[in-house]
Amino acid sequence: MNCLNCTTCESDCQLKEVDTPSLFCMNCQPSEAPCIKKCPNNAFEVLGGAITINEEKCDKCMECISVCPIGAIHIN
Repeated sequence: MNCLNCTTCESDCQLKEVDTPSLFCMNCQPSEAPCIKKCPNNAFEVLGGAITINEEKCDKCMECISVCPIGAIHIN
């Protein structure tokens, strides 16, 4: 597992690279999040202020990866 040491969550965050995209990010305000704006499939959702990926909507196009300011999105 690869923690990004972004200090956003102030805990020992463990973001891992997996075949199924996963994300629980609170770095960006949802209204300004580049990943949400870039996703052509509207696969990003906001749950309690955290940005997550709806795995059923994500087609792994990887458009979101290049715009993430902290490199939190990993899709194999």
